[in-house]
Amino acid sequence: MEGQWAWRSVDAPLPADLLAAVADARCAPVVARLLWNRGIRDGEAAHAFLRPTLARGLRAPQLMQDLERAAVRLADALARRERIAVYGDYDVDGMSGAAALVLFLRELGTDPLLHVAHRARDGYGLSVAVLRRLRAEGARVVVTADLGTANVAELTLARELGLDVIVCDHHHSPAVRPPAYALLNPLQPGCRFPFKGLAAAGVVFYLLMGLRAELRARGHAPLPDLRPYLDLVALGTVADVVPLREENRVLVAHGLRVLERTARPGLRALKEAALVDRATVRAIGFRLGPRLNAGGRLADARLGVDLLTTESPERAHALAAELELHNAARREVEERMLAEAMAAVEAEQRDAPALVVAGEGWHQGVVGIVAARLVDRFHRPALAVALAGEEGCGSGRSPEGVHLLAALAACADVLERFGGHRQAAGFVVRAERLPELRRRFAAAVDREQPTSRVPRIDIDAELSLAAVTPRLAEALAVLEPHGRGNPEPRFLARDVSVEGVRLVGDPARPHLRLRLRQDGRTLRAIGFGMGSRPVHAGDRVDVVFTPRLDRWQGVERLEVEVVALRAASAPDQVQPSEISAEALIP
Repeated sequence: MEGQWAWRSVDAPLPADLLAAVADARCAPVVARLLWNRGIRDGEAAHAFLRPTLARGLRAPQLMQDLERAAVRLADALARRERIAVYGDYDVDGMSGAAALVLFLRELGTDPLLHVAHRARDGYGLSVAVLRRLRAEGARVVVTADLGTANVAELTLARELGLDVIVCDHHHSPAVRPPAYALLNPLQPGCRFPFKGLAAAGVVFYLLMGLRAELRARGHAPLPDLRPYLDLVALGTVADVVPLREENRVLVAHGLRVLERTARPGLRALKEAALVDRATVRAIGFRLGPRLNAGGRLADARLGVDLLTTESPERAHALAAELELHNAARREVEERMLAEAMAAVEAEQRDAPALVVAGEGWHQGVVGIVAARLVDRFHRPALAVALAGEEGCGSGRSPEGVHLLAALAACADVLERFGGHRQAAGFVVRAERLPELRRRFAAAVDREQPTSRVPRIDIDAELSLAAVTPRLAEALAVLEPHGRGNPEPRFLARDVSVEGVRLVGDPARPHLRLRLRQDGRTLRAIGFGMGSRPVHAGDRVDVVFTPRLDRWQGVERLEVEVVALRAASAPDQVQPSEISAEALIP
Protein backbone atom coordinates (compact mmCIF):
# COMPACT_ATOMS: atom_id res chain seq x y z
CA MET A 1 0.00 0.00 0.00
CA GLU A 2 1.52 3.30 -1.12
CA GLY A 3 0.69 6.50 0.68
CA GLN A 4 1.61 9.40 2.89
CA TRP A 5 2.69 8.25 6.34
CA ALA A 6 1.37 10.34 9.25
CA TRP A 7 0.70 10.07 12.97
CA ARG A 8 -2.90 9.67 14.10
CA SER A 9 -2.39 12.33 16.77
CA VAL A 10 0.31 14.41 18.38
CA ASP A 11 1.94 12.89 21.45
CA ALA A 12 0.51 14.05 24.79
CA PRO A 13 0.76 12.93 28.43
CA LEU A 14 -1.73 10.15 29.14
CA PRO A 15 -4.19 10.78 32.01
CA ALA A 16 -3.83 8.46 35.00
CA ASP A 17 -7.48 7.38 34.88
CA LEU A 18 -7.08 6.39 31.22
CA LEU A 19 -4.06 4.23 32.07
CA ALA A 20 -5.89 2.73 35.04
CA ALA A 21 -8.83 1.66 32.86
CA VAL A 22 -6.56 -0.70 30.89
CA ALA A 23 -6.43 -4.07 32.62
CA ASP A 24 -2.95 -5.27 31.58
CA ALA A 25 -0.53 -2.97 33.39
CA ARG A 26 2.51 -3.97 31.33
CA CYS A 27 0.81 -3.09 28.07
CA ALA A 28 -1.28 -0.22 29.43
CA PRO A 29 0.82 2.55 27.83
CA VAL A 30 0.35 1.08 24.35
CA VAL A 31 -3.39 0.42 24.71
CA ALA A 32 -3.97 3.79 26.36
CA ARG A 33 -2.13 5.54 23.54
CA LEU A 34 -4.34 3.78 20.99
CA LEU A 35 -7.47 4.80 22.90
CA TRP A 36 -6.23 8.39 23.04
CA ASN A 37 -5.65 8.38 19.28
CA ARG A 38 -9.27 7.26 18.79
CA GLY A 39 -10.67 10.11 20.86
CA ILE A 40 -11.20 8.10 24.06
CA ARG A 41 -9.40 10.23 26.61
CA ASP A 42 -10.72 9.54 30.11
CA GLY A 43 -11.19 6.50 32.29
CA GLU A 44 -15.00 6.41 32.11
CA ALA A 45 -15.06 6.47 28.30
CA ALA A 46 -12.26 3.90 28.17
CA HIS A 47 -14.07 1.55 30.54
CA ALA A 48 -17.25 1.70 28.44
CA PHE A 49 -15.27 1.16 25.24
CA LEU A 50 -13.16 -1.75 26.50
CA ARG A 51 -16.06 -3.53 28.24
CA PRO A 52 -19.11 -3.11 25.98
CA THR A 53 -22.24 -4.49 27.63
CA LEU A 54 -25.76 -4.85 26.30
CA ALA A 55 -27.26 -3.50 29.52
CA ARG A 56 -25.27 -0.24 29.55
CA GLY A 57 -24.31 0.13 25.89
CA LEU A 58 -27.71 0.22 24.18
CA ARG A 59 -29.90 3.29 24.48
CA ALA A 60 -33.66 3.07 24.99
CA PRO A 61 -35.53 2.05 21.81
CA GLN A 62 -38.18 4.69 22.56
CA LEU A 63 -35.66 7.42 21.63
CA MET A 64 -36.03 6.37 18.00
CA GLN A 65 -38.75 8.33 16.26
CA ASP A 66 -41.87 6.28 15.40
CA LEU A 67 -40.58 3.15 17.13
CA GLU A 68 -43.39 2.95 19.69
CA ARG A 69 -45.95 3.55 16.92
CA ALA A 70 -44.40 0.72 14.89
CA ALA A 71 -44.28 -1.66 17.86
CA VAL A 72 -47.94 -1.02 18.72
CA ARG A 73 -49.00 -1.58 15.09
CA LEU A 74 -47.12 -4.89 14.88
CA ALA A 75 -48.50 -6.03 18.24
CA ASP A 76 -52.02 -5.19 17.03
CA ALA A 77 -51.42 -7.10 13.80
CA LEU A 78 -50.31 -10.16 15.78
CA ALA A 79 -53.35 -9.93 18.06
CA ARG A 80 -55.75 -9.58 15.11
CA ARG A 81 -53.93 -12.24 13.05
CA GLU A 82 -53.38 -9.77 10.22
CA ARG A 83 -50.92 -10.82 7.53
CA ILE A 84 -47.48 -9.24 7.91
CA ALA A 85 -44.96 -9.00 5.06
CA VAL A 86 -41.19 -8.49 5.28
CA TYR A 87 -39.48 -6.62 2.43
CA GLY A 88 -35.66 -6.75 2.48
CA ASP A 89 -33.01 -5.16 0.32
CA TYR A 90 -30.62 -7.24 -1.80
CA ASP A 91 -27.38 -6.64 0.15
CA VAL A 92 -26.14 -8.36 3.32
CA ASP A 93 -27.56 -5.65 5.57
CA GLY A 94 -31.01 -6.01 4.00
CA MET A 95 -30.82 -9.81 4.05
CA SER A 96 -29.75 -9.89 7.70
CA GLY A 97 -32.47 -7.47 8.78
CA ALA A 98 -35.12 -9.36 6.80
CA ALA A 99 -33.96 -12.70 8.25
CA ALA A 100 -34.17 -11.33 11.81
CA LEU A 101 -37.72 -10.07 11.20
CA VAL A 102 -38.87 -13.37 9.66
CA LEU A 103 -37.37 -15.50 12.45
CA PHE A 104 -38.69 -13.28 15.24
CA LEU A 105 -42.21 -13.23 13.81
CA ARG A 106 -42.10 -17.00 13.40
CA GLU A 107 -41.19 -17.33 17.07
CA LEU A 108 -44.28 -15.27 17.83
CA GLY A 109 -46.45 -17.74 15.96
CA THR A 110 -46.96 -16.11 12.57
CA ASP A 111 -45.41 -16.92 9.20
CA PRO A 112 -44.85 -13.63 7.37
CA LEU A 113 -44.82 -13.13 3.64
CA LEU A 114 -41.30 -12.45 2.42
CA HIS A 115 -39.99 -10.47 -0.51
CA VAL A 116 -36.28 -9.80 -1.05
CA ALA A 117 -35.56 -7.13 -3.65
CA HIS A 118 -34.18 -8.41 -6.95
CA ARG A 119 -31.47 -6.11 -8.28
CA ALA A 120 -32.42 -6.46 -11.97
CA ARG A 121 -36.22 -6.86 -11.73
CA ASP A 122 -37.06 -4.52 -8.86
CA GLY A 123 -34.30 -1.93 -9.12
CA TYR A 124 -33.30 0.37 -6.28
CA GLY A 125 -35.75 0.83 -3.39
CA LEU A 126 -39.38 -0.22 -3.07
CA SER A 127 -41.22 -1.57 -6.11
CA VAL A 128 -44.82 -0.61 -6.91
CA ALA A 129 -45.43 -4.02 -8.49
CA VAL A 130 -44.16 -5.82 -5.38
CA LEU A 131 -46.31 -3.70 -3.05
CA ARG A 132 -49.38 -4.46 -5.16
CA ARG A 133 -48.59 -8.19 -5.09
CA LEU A 134 -48.07 -8.24 -1.31
CA ARG A 135 -51.43 -6.51 -0.82
CA ALA A 136 -53.10 -9.00 -3.18
CA GLU A 137 -51.64 -11.84 -1.12
CA GLY A 138 -53.32 -10.47 1.98
CA ALA A 139 -50.66 -8.31 3.62
CA ARG A 140 -51.89 -5.48 5.84
CA VAL A 141 -48.54 -4.50 7.34
CA VAL A 142 -45.17 -4.40 5.54
CA VAL A 143 -41.88 -4.05 7.41
CA THR A 144 -38.83 -3.12 5.34
CA ALA A 145 -35.16 -3.77 5.99
CA ASP A 146 -32.63 -1.37 4.46
CA LEU A 147 -34.91 0.42 2.01
CA GLY A 148 -37.88 2.74 1.80
CA THR A 149 -36.74 6.12 3.12
CA ALA A 150 -36.52 7.72 -0.33
CA ASN A 151 -39.62 6.07 -1.83
CA VAL A 152 -42.18 8.86 -1.44
CA ALA A 153 -44.31 7.88 -4.48
CA GLU A 154 -44.26 4.15 -3.67
CA LEU A 155 -45.23 4.73 -0.04
CA THR A 156 -48.04 7.04 -1.14
CA LEU A 157 -49.40 4.21 -3.28
CA ALA A 158 -48.99 1.72 -0.42
CA ARG A 159 -51.16 3.92 1.79
CA GLU A 160 -53.80 4.09 -0.95
CA LEU A 161 -53.71 0.29 -1.20
CA GLY A 162 -54.37 -0.04 2.53
CA LEU A 163 -50.85 -1.14 3.45
CA ASP A 164 -49.27 0.14 6.66
CA VAL A 165 -45.55 0.26 5.86
CA ILE A 166 -43.00 0.35 8.67
CA VAL A 167 -39.69 1.47 7.19
CA CYS A 168 -36.47 0.28 8.89
CA ASP A 169 -33.66 2.06 7.10
CA HIS A 170 -30.50 4.12 7.52
CA HIS A 171 -30.19 5.92 4.18
CA HIS A 172 -30.22 9.71 4.06
CA SER A 173 -33.70 11.20 4.18
CA PRO A 174 -35.17 13.26 1.33
CA ALA A 175 -36.39 16.80 1.95
CA VAL A 176 -39.98 15.50 2.04
CA ARG A 177 -40.78 12.97 4.75
CA PRO A 178 -42.04 9.77 3.09
CA PRO A 179 -45.66 8.87 3.96
CA ALA A 180 -44.81 5.64 5.75
CA TYR A 181 -46.98 4.46 8.63
CA ALA A 182 -43.77 4.57 10.69
CA LEU A 183 -40.27 5.65 9.67
CA LEU A 184 -37.46 4.19 11.77
CA ASN A 185 -34.30 5.91 10.62
CA PRO A 186 -31.90 7.71 12.98
CA LEU A 187 -30.87 10.04 10.14
CA GLN A 188 -34.33 11.54 9.67
CA PRO A 189 -34.75 15.12 10.92
CA GLY A 190 -36.09 15.28 14.46
CA CYS A 191 -35.10 11.75 15.51
CA ARG A 192 -33.85 11.88 19.12
CA PHE A 193 -31.81 8.68 18.86
CA PRO A 194 -28.32 10.08 19.48
CA PHE A 195 -26.25 7.55 17.51
CA LYS A 196 -26.73 8.05 13.78
CA GLY A 197 -24.51 5.24 12.53
CA LEU A 198 -26.75 2.17 12.87
CA ALA A 199 -27.00 -0.22 9.93
CA ALA A 200 -30.48 -1.33 8.90
CA ALA A 201 -29.93 -4.61 10.76
CA GLY A 202 -29.35 -2.53 13.90
CA VAL A 203 -32.53 -0.51 13.30
CA VAL A 204 -34.46 -3.78 12.90
CA PHE A 205 -32.98 -5.04 16.17
CA TYR A 206 -34.27 -1.92 17.96
CA LEU A 207 -37.71 -2.50 16.46
CA LEU A 208 -37.64 -6.05 17.81
CA MET A 209 -36.66 -4.68 21.22
CA GLY A 210 -39.60 -2.29 21.10
CA LEU A 211 -42.02 -4.98 19.91
CA ARG A 212 -40.88 -7.34 22.66
CA ALA A 213 -41.42 -4.60 25.28
CA GLU A 214 -44.90 -3.85 23.91
CA LEU A 215 -45.87 -7.53 23.97
CA ARG A 216 -44.56 -7.91 27.51
CA ALA A 217 -46.66 -4.91 28.58
CA ARG A 218 -49.71 -6.68 27.08
CA GLY A 219 -48.98 -9.84 29.07
CA HIS A 220 -47.83 -11.89 26.09
CA ALA A 221 -45.78 -14.96 27.04
CA PRO A 222 -43.45 -16.58 26.29
CA LEU A 223 -41.33 -13.98 24.56
CA PRO A 224 -38.35 -14.66 22.27
CA ASP A 225 -34.85 -14.08 23.60
CA LEU A 226 -33.23 -11.36 21.48
CA ARG A 227 -29.60 -12.27 22.20
CA PRO A 228 -29.46 -15.11 19.63
CA TYR A 229 -30.36 -12.54 16.94
CA LEU A 230 -27.12 -10.65 17.46
CA ASP A 231 -25.25 -12.84 14.95
CA LEU A 232 -27.52 -11.47 12.20
CA VAL A 233 -27.10 -7.92 13.49
CA ALA A 234 -23.30 -8.27 13.45
CA LEU A 235 -23.41 -9.71 9.94
CA GLY A 236 -25.36 -6.77 8.50
CA THR A 237 -23.53 -4.12 10.53
CA VAL A 238 -20.03 -5.26 9.55
CA ALA A 239 -20.90 -5.94 5.91
CA ASP A 240 -22.35 -2.43 5.50
CA VAL A 241 -19.13 -0.82 6.78
CA VAL A 242 -20.82 1.52 9.25
CA PRO A 243 -18.80 3.00 12.16
CA LEU A 244 -18.00 0.41 14.84
CA ARG A 245 -18.48 2.86 17.70
CA GLU A 246 -21.14 3.30 20.40
CA GLU A 247 -24.17 1.02 19.77
CA ASN A 248 -22.56 -0.67 16.79
CA ARG A 249 -19.52 -1.64 18.85
CA VAL A 250 -21.76 -3.25 21.48
CA LEU A 251 -23.93 -5.06 18.94
CA VAL A 252 -20.98 -6.39 16.94
CA ALA A 253 -18.86 -7.35 19.95
CA HIS A 254 -21.67 -9.52 21.32
CA GLY A 255 -22.84 -10.58 17.86
CA LEU A 256 -19.44 -12.05 17.00
CA ARG A 257 -19.62 -14.22 20.13
CA VAL A 258 -23.04 -15.48 19.06
CA LEU A 259 -21.78 -16.06 15.51
CA GLU A 260 -18.82 -18.04 16.87
CA ARG A 261 -21.17 -20.65 18.36
CA THR A 262 -24.26 -20.05 16.22
CA ALA A 263 -26.77 -22.88 16.01
CA ARG A 264 -28.27 -21.59 12.75
CA PRO A 265 -27.80 -24.29 10.10
CA GLY A 266 -27.34 -21.66 7.39
CA LEU A 267 -24.58 -19.75 9.14
CA ARG A 268 -22.84 -22.98 10.13
CA ALA A 269 -22.91 -24.15 6.50
CA LEU A 270 -21.74 -20.76 5.24
CA LYS A 271 -18.81 -20.70 7.68
CA GLU A 272 -17.84 -24.19 6.58
CA ALA A 273 -18.01 -23.32 2.87
CA ALA A 274 -16.01 -20.11 3.43
CA LEU A 275 -13.37 -21.88 5.58
CA VAL A 276 -14.07 -19.54 8.51
CA ASP A 277 -12.35 -20.90 11.58
CA ARG A 278 -13.11 -17.94 13.84
CA ALA A 279 -15.88 -15.32 13.81
CA THR A 280 -14.21 -11.93 13.27
CA VAL A 281 -14.94 -8.67 11.50
CA ARG A 282 -12.44 -9.71 8.84
CA ALA A 283 -14.18 -13.07 8.36
CA ILE A 284 -17.50 -11.28 7.74
CA GLY A 285 -15.98 -8.62 5.51
CA PHE A 286 -13.86 -10.86 3.31
CA ARG A 287 -15.46 -14.32 3.44
CA LEU A 288 -19.04 -14.52 4.70
CA GLY A 289 -20.33 -11.18 3.38
CA PRO A 290 -19.12 -11.60 -0.23
CA ARG A 291 -20.70 -15.04 -0.47
CA LEU A 292 -24.06 -13.78 0.75
CA ASN A 293 -23.81 -10.75 -1.52
CA ALA A 294 -23.01 -12.95 -4.52
CA GLY A 295 -26.60 -14.18 -4.58
CA GLY A 296 -27.94 -10.64 -4.80
CA ARG A 297 -25.31 -9.61 -7.34
CA LEU A 298 -25.53 -12.45 -9.86
CA ALA A 299 -28.77 -14.29 -9.06
CA ASP A 300 -31.42 -13.70 -6.39
CA ALA A 301 -30.85 -12.28 -2.90
CA ARG A 302 -33.67 -14.50 -1.67
CA LEU A 303 -31.03 -17.27 -1.59
CA GLY A 304 -29.25 -15.45 1.24
CA VAL A 305 -32.35 -14.92 3.35
CA ASP A 306 -33.43 -18.53 2.80
CA LEU A 307 -29.97 -19.63 3.97
CA LEU A 308 -30.14 -17.47 7.10
CA THR A 309 -33.64 -18.63 8.03
CA THR A 310 -33.69 -22.34 7.13
CA GLU A 311 -33.91 -24.90 9.92
CA SER A 312 -32.74 -27.75 7.67
CA PRO A 313 -28.99 -28.58 7.68
CA GLU A 314 -29.38 -30.34 4.32
CA ARG A 315 -31.00 -27.31 2.68
CA ALA A 316 -28.43 -25.05 4.36
CA HIS A 317 -25.53 -26.95 2.78
CA ALA A 318 -27.21 -26.90 -0.64
CA LEU A 319 -27.80 -23.13 -0.44
CA ALA A 320 -24.26 -22.46 0.79
CA ALA A 321 -22.87 -24.50 -2.11
CA GLU A 322 -25.01 -22.53 -4.58
CA LEU A 323 -23.78 -19.23 -3.14
CA GLU A 324 -20.19 -20.51 -3.40
CA LEU A 325 -20.69 -21.07 -7.13
CA HIS A 326 -22.18 -17.59 -7.57
CA ASN A 327 -19.24 -16.09 -5.67
CA ALA A 328 -16.72 -17.82 -7.94
CA ALA A 329 -18.61 -16.53 -10.99
CA ARG A 330 -18.71 -13.05 -9.46
CA ARG A 331 -14.91 -13.04 -9.13
CA GLU A 332 -14.50 -13.90 -12.82
CA VAL A 333 -16.94 -11.19 -13.91
CA GLU A 334 -15.31 -8.66 -11.58
CA GLU A 335 -11.83 -9.39 -12.97
CA ARG A 336 -12.94 -8.78 -16.56
CA MET A 337 -14.90 -5.61 -15.76
CA LEU A 338 -12.12 -4.19 -13.60
CA ALA A 339 -9.54 -4.68 -16.38
CA GLU A 340 -11.78 -2.75 -18.79
CA ALA A 341 -12.43 -0.02 -16.20
CA MET A 342 -8.73 0.38 -15.41
CA ALA A 343 -7.90 0.67 -19.10
CA ALA A 344 -10.56 3.39 -19.52
CA VAL A 345 -9.19 5.37 -16.57
CA GLU A 346 -5.59 5.13 -17.76
CA ALA A 347 -6.59 6.21 -21.28
CA GLU A 348 -8.98 9.08 -20.54
CA GLN A 349 -9.24 10.06 -16.85
CA ARG A 350 -5.79 9.66 -15.36
CA ASP A 351 -5.78 13.26 -14.08
CA ALA A 352 -9.52 13.65 -13.37
CA PRO A 353 -10.55 14.53 -9.79
CA ALA A 354 -13.24 11.82 -9.94
CA LEU A 355 -13.78 8.79 -12.15
CA VAL A 356 -16.82 7.70 -14.18
CA VAL A 357 -16.50 4.46 -16.18
CA ALA A 358 -19.14 2.53 -18.09
CA GLY A 359 -19.40 -0.63 -20.14
CA GLU A 360 -22.01 -2.20 -22.37
CA GLY A 361 -22.82 -5.67 -21.07
CA TRP A 362 -21.28 -5.07 -17.65
CA HIS A 363 -23.12 -6.85 -14.86
CA GLN A 364 -25.03 -4.34 -12.74
CA GLY A 365 -24.53 -6.51 -9.66
CA VAL A 366 -20.75 -6.07 -9.85
CA VAL A 367 -20.38 -2.36 -10.66
CA GLY A 368 -20.23 -1.48 -6.95
CA ILE A 369 -17.20 -3.72 -6.46
CA VAL A 370 -15.52 -2.23 -9.54
CA ALA A 371 -16.10 1.28 -8.18
CA ALA A 372 -14.61 0.24 -4.83
CA ARG A 373 -11.53 -1.23 -6.53
CA LEU A 374 -11.02 2.00 -8.47
CA VAL A 375 -11.16 3.98 -5.22
CA ASP A 376 -8.56 1.65 -3.70
CA ARG A 377 -6.29 2.06 -6.72
CA PHE A 378 -6.67 5.78 -7.50
CA HIS A 379 -7.90 7.20 -4.16
CA ARG A 380 -10.64 9.20 -5.87
CA PRO A 381 -14.45 8.94 -5.94
CA ALA A 382 -15.54 6.53 -8.65
CA LEU A 383 -18.78 5.71 -10.45
CA ALA A 384 -19.16 2.51 -12.48
CA VAL A 385 -22.12 2.07 -14.82
CA ALA A 386 -23.53 -1.09 -16.41
CA LEU A 387 -25.04 -0.03 -19.73
CA ALA A 388 -27.95 -1.89 -21.31
CA GLY A 389 -29.16 -0.04 -24.39
CA GLU A 390 -30.24 3.50 -23.62
CA GLU A 391 -29.99 3.26 -19.83
CA GLY A 392 -27.32 2.43 -17.30
CA CYS A 393 -27.45 1.24 -13.70
CA GLY A 394 -24.54 2.58 -11.71
CA SER A 395 -22.90 2.37 -8.33
CA GLY A 396 -20.44 4.70 -6.67
CA ARG A 397 -17.86 4.64 -3.90
CA SER A 398 -15.66 7.33 -2.39
CA PRO A 399 -12.65 7.57 -0.06
CA GLU A 400 -12.90 9.13 3.40
CA GLY A 401 -13.37 12.87 3.22
CA VAL A 402 -15.66 12.97 0.17
CA HIS A 403 -19.44 12.99 0.59
CA LEU A 404 -20.47 10.88 -2.39
CA LEU A 405 -24.21 11.40 -1.97
CA ALA A 406 -23.75 15.18 -1.86
CA ALA A 407 -21.69 15.05 -5.06
CA LEU A 408 -24.40 12.99 -6.77
CA ALA A 409 -27.08 15.37 -5.50
CA ALA A 410 -25.26 18.16 -7.36
CA CYS A 411 -25.85 16.09 -10.54
CA ALA A 412 -29.48 15.20 -9.73
CA ASP A 413 -30.86 16.69 -12.94
CA VAL A 414 -28.55 14.42 -14.96
CA LEU A 415 -29.74 11.26 -13.19
CA GLU A 416 -33.02 9.39 -13.43
CA ARG A 417 -32.82 8.51 -9.72
CA PHE A 418 -30.20 7.97 -7.02
CA GLY A 419 -29.78 7.25 -3.32
CA GLY A 420 -27.37 5.89 -0.76
CA HIS A 421 -24.84 6.95 1.85
CA ARG A 422 -21.90 9.24 2.36
CA GLN A 423 -19.45 6.79 0.79
CA ALA A 424 -21.64 4.42 -1.25
CA ALA A 425 -24.57 5.09 -3.57
CA GLY A 426 -26.59 3.71 -6.47
CA PHE A 427 -28.12 5.54 -9.42
CA VAL A 428 -29.69 5.23 -12.88
CA VAL A 429 -28.54 7.39 -15.80
CA ARG A 430 -29.44 7.66 -19.49
CA ALA A 431 -26.57 6.56 -21.73
CA GLU A 432 -26.49 9.83 -23.68
CA ARG A 433 -25.99 11.78 -20.46
CA LEU A 434 -22.85 9.93 -19.38
CA PRO A 435 -20.42 12.57 -20.73
CA GLU A 436 -22.32 15.26 -18.84
CA LEU A 437 -22.36 13.15 -15.69
CA ARG A 438 -18.60 12.64 -15.96
CA ARG A 439 -18.02 16.38 -16.25
CA ARG A 440 -20.53 17.43 -13.58
CA PHE A 441 -19.52 14.77 -11.07
CA ALA A 442 -15.84 15.67 -11.33
CA ALA A 443 -16.67 19.35 -10.86
CA ALA A 444 -18.89 18.60 -7.84
CA VAL A 445 -16.18 16.55 -6.16
CA ASP A 446 -13.58 19.24 -6.84
CA ARG A 447 -15.87 21.94 -5.41
CA GLU A 448 -16.84 19.98 -2.32
CA GLN A 449 -13.37 18.98 -1.18
CA PRO A 450 -10.35 18.62 -3.43
CA THR A 451 -8.62 15.50 -2.15
CA SER A 452 -5.10 14.20 -2.17
CA ARG A 453 -4.67 11.36 -4.63
CA VAL A 454 -2.29 9.64 -2.25
CA PRO A 455 -3.92 7.69 0.58
CA ARG A 456 -2.94 8.62 4.09
CA ILE A 457 -1.44 5.83 6.17
CA ASP A 458 -2.08 6.69 9.81
CA ILE A 459 0.41 5.43 12.40
CA ASP A 460 -0.35 5.18 16.11
CA ALA A 461 3.16 4.96 17.55
CA GLU A 462 6.71 3.82 16.95
CA LEU A 463 7.45 0.34 18.26
CA SER A 464 10.39 -2.00 17.98
CA LEU A 465 9.73 -5.55 16.76
CA ALA A 466 11.38 -6.68 20.00
CA ALA A 467 8.30 -5.36 21.85
CA VAL A 468 5.88 -7.39 19.72
CA THR A 469 4.99 -10.37 21.90
CA PRO A 470 1.98 -12.66 22.29
CA ARG A 471 1.08 -10.74 25.44
CA LEU A 472 1.02 -7.46 23.52
CA ALA A 473 -1.16 -9.01 20.80
CA GLU A 474 -3.56 -10.31 23.46
CA ALA A 475 -3.66 -6.88 25.12
CA LEU A 476 -4.45 -5.20 21.80
CA ALA A 477 -7.34 -7.62 21.27
CA VAL A 478 -9.38 -5.67 23.86
CA LEU A 479 -9.76 -2.95 21.22
CA GLU A 480 -11.62 -5.30 18.88
CA PRO A 481 -13.87 -5.35 16.95
CA HIS A 482 -12.05 -3.10 14.49
CA GLY A 483 -13.58 -1.34 11.55
CA ARG A 484 -14.59 2.09 10.40
CA GLY A 485 -14.37 4.47 13.36
CA ASN A 486 -12.11 2.08 15.27
CA PRO A 487 -9.22 1.18 12.94
CA GLU A 488 -6.72 -1.55 13.67
CA PRO A 489 -3.59 -0.34 15.51
CA ARG A 490 -0.65 0.52 13.29
CA PHE A 491 2.93 0.82 14.46
CA LEU A 492 6.14 1.99 12.82
CA ALA A 493 9.37 0.00 13.10
CA ARG A 494 12.43 1.67 11.55
CA ASP A 495 15.48 0.05 9.95
CA VAL A 496 14.21 -3.52 9.98
CA SER A 497 16.20 -6.32 8.31
CA VAL A 498 14.45 -8.53 5.74
CA GLU A 499 15.66 -12.10 6.32
CA GLY A 500 13.34 -13.94 3.92
CA VAL A 501 10.90 -13.25 1.09
CA ARG A 502 8.41 -15.42 -0.80
CA LEU A 503 5.14 -14.98 -2.66
CA VAL A 504 1.98 -16.82 -1.60
CA GLY A 505 -1.68 -16.91 -2.63
CA ASP A 506 -3.28 -16.01 -5.95
CA PRO A 507 -0.58 -15.56 -8.63
CA ALA A 508 -2.63 -12.72 -10.14
CA ARG A 509 -2.40 -10.71 -6.91
CA PRO A 510 0.09 -12.49 -4.66
CA HIS A 511 0.74 -11.78 -1.00
CA LEU A 512 4.17 -11.01 0.37
CA ARG A 513 5.38 -13.46 3.03
CA LEU A 514 8.37 -12.08 4.94
CA ARG A 515 10.69 -12.81 7.85
CA LEU A 516 11.61 -9.55 9.59
CA ARG A 517 14.31 -9.05 12.23
CA GLN A 518 15.05 -6.17 14.59
CA ASP A 519 16.78 -5.91 17.97
CA GLY A 520 17.38 -9.65 18.16
CA ARG A 521 13.80 -10.68 17.34
CA THR A 522 12.59 -12.38 14.14
CA LEU A 523 8.89 -12.36 13.26
CA ARG A 524 6.73 -13.83 10.49
CA ALA A 525 5.03 -11.14 8.43
CA ILE A 526 2.41 -11.02 5.70
CA GLY A 527 1.67 -8.16 3.29
CA PHE A 528 -1.70 -8.83 1.63
CA GLY A 529 -1.69 -7.99 -2.08
CA MET A 530 1.87 -6.64 -1.84
CA GLY A 531 3.55 -9.32 -3.96
CA SER A 532 4.55 -6.83 -6.65
CA ARG A 533 6.72 -4.82 -4.24
CA PRO A 534 10.46 -5.14 -5.02
CA VAL A 535 11.62 -6.50 -1.64
CA HIS A 536 14.59 -8.85 -1.30
CA ALA A 537 16.37 -10.71 1.47
CA GLY A 538 19.03 -8.47 2.95
CA ASP A 539 17.07 -5.23 2.41
CA ARG A 540 16.65 -2.82 5.28
CA VAL A 541 13.20 -1.25 5.47
CA ASP A 542 10.88 0.89 7.55
CA VAL A 543 7.64 -1.01 8.17
CA VAL A 544 4.12 0.03 9.19
CA PHE A 545 2.51 -3.02 10.75
CA THR A 546 -0.25 -4.48 12.91
CA PRO A 547 0.56 -7.30 15.37
CA ARG A 548 -1.82 -10.20 15.49
CA LEU A 549 -2.21 -13.72 16.82
CA ASP A 550 -3.05 -15.82 13.78
CA ARG A 551 -5.37 -18.71 14.67
CA TRP A 552 -5.95 -21.50 12.18
CA GLN A 553 -7.35 -24.94 12.97
CA GLY A 554 -6.61 -24.52 16.65
CA VAL A 555 -2.97 -23.45 16.18
CA GLU A 556 -1.99 -19.96 17.30
CA ARG A 557 1.02 -18.08 15.90
CA LEU A 558 2.30 -14.55 16.40
CA GLU A 559 2.86 -12.54 13.24
CA VAL A 560 2.65 -8.98 11.96
CA GLU A 561 0.58 -7.78 9.04
CA VAL A 562 2.58 -5.32 6.94
CA VAL A 563 0.48 -2.33 5.90
CA ALA A 564 3.25 -0.36 4.17
CA LEU A 565 7.01 -0.42 3.79
CA ARG A 566 9.79 1.68 2.28
CA ALA A 567 13.55 1.62 2.06
CA ALA A 568 15.07 2.53 5.42
CA SER A 569 17.16 5.18 3.70
CA ALA A 570 14.10 6.90 2.15
CA PRO A 571 13.49 10.56 3.04
CA ASP A 572 11.57 10.64 6.32
CA GLN A 573 7.87 11.48 5.93
CA VAL A 574 7.17 10.95 9.63
CA GLN A 575 8.59 13.74 11.76
CA PRO A 576 10.00 12.45 15.08
CA SER A 577 9.06 15.71 16.82
CA GLU A 578 5.36 14.91 16.38
CA ILE A 579 5.32 11.90 18.68
CA SER A 580 7.61 10.39 21.25
CA ALA A 581 9.75 7.54 19.95
CA GLU A 582 10.58 6.30 23.43
CA ALA A 583 9.78 2.69 24.37
CA LEU A 584 6.08 2.32 25.14
CA ILE A 585 6.42 -0.89 27.14
CA PRO A 586 8.42 -0.86 30.39
